[in-house]
Amino acid sequence: MAERAGVPYSEPRVDEHGRRLGWRRFLQGVFLGAIVGALVAAAVTVAFTGDETSGTALAPASESVSTPANATGQPAPPSGGQTQAGAGPQAGPEARIALPFELVDIKAIVAKVEPAVVKIEVTTSFGAGAGSGFIISEEGDIVTNAHVVNGATSIQVILDDGSQHEARLLGADPTRDLAVLNIDGSGYPTVELGDSDLLQVGDPVVAIGNALALRGGPTVTVGIVSALNREVPTDTSRLTNVIQTDAAINPGNSGGPLLNSAGEVIGINTAIAGNAEGIGFAIEINHARPVIESLVEGVVPSRPLLGVSVVDAATLTPEQRSQFGVDATEGAVVVAVAPGEAAEQAGLEPGDVIVEFNGLPVGSADDLVAAVRSATIGAEVSVGFIRGGERQDVSLTLGEAVGAGG
Repeated sequence: MAERAGVPYSEPRVDEHGRRLGWRRFLQGVFLGAIVGALVAAAVTVAFTGDETSGTALAPASESVSTPANATGQPAPPSGGQTQAGAGPQAGPEARIALPFELVDIKAIVAKVEPAVVKIEVTTSFGAGAGSGFIISEEGDIVTNAHVVNGATSIQVILDDGSQHEARLLGADPTRDLAVLNIDGSGYPTVELGDSDLLQVGDPVVAIGNALALRGGPTVTVGIVSALNREVPTDTSRLTNVIQTDAAINPGNSGGPLLNSAGEVIGINTAIAGNAEGIGFAIEINHARPVIESLVEGVVPSRPLLGVSVVDAATLTPEQRSQFGVDATEGAVVVAVAPGEAAEQAGLEPGDVIVEFNGLPVGSADDLVAAVRSATIGAEVSVGFIRGGERQDVSLTLGEAVGAGG
């Protein structure tokens, strides 16, 4: 099984379990044993009744004490608001060509970045945990994963010089697994953010973090970009724009930086594949940047909410078509409707096939997700759908969901 990259620890020993929720599994849930539900605009997590197949799951790269409560605790959703431009990290320098692996100076990269990489130790009502982070401003703003600090009653940050600081949470967005902390003071060393759009498969990368909460400084591993634009289903959302790497990422690495050959942060380490070797995942920094800028200001982004879960009509088996009464081979099939949200209020039902959203054709679930995300919170939109072989149209007002979504 694949697992998230955050490390549990207990004094004085280290235990290999996921932070707070144990090895909280990323979910690859299968509706009716075959349909993978895509949440529109990461709209609502709907509990389906049906079979759940085993598959590649991911575990957090943060670590927590192995107590029974860790396996059952649930994170508290943060309050949120509209996305705002913040005074967060600035865009990285101009594009650089990735060096061949044999020309990468690992020591130079570590020397450049290590002073700004931090250990994060948290206390929760379930026990203690640990993860990683990196400083993005001289005023002590620190980026990490949301799952590292979920439910934390206290957060301690240990700098490269060994000094320990009480941190406060500025904001967290579990839908993108990002959080920003702050420690008092100024003049802190910082990382340089790169441009993840320039990455190519085969580029060398370096991961630095608090692997297994080991004492004596961070762990450094090297590898390559194995794949780009991966999608990773989690227990709270679906992460997109994820880098796959074979650089060793272990429990405790959650929230630490993934670096290019210039020593720039191009990813945030977040998950590992526990049932495989050499498969780790990091959130692309360009995808994370706008959320980080918002969280620095203490604002959790919001997004438009339609309130349905959908799958591609083309993926339905004959049995599923019979169950839903669907003949269409194109469109987004509604498999669940969130109570009280816009879709339910407009009368949409499971089995409806959405084929148009506000004048845009919808040929798949991804088309609908993209169309909803491009809309505005509170906007009145039209939805065209097929029910019982007949075309119908409704107007509705989009709701609001907290979090930027995967």
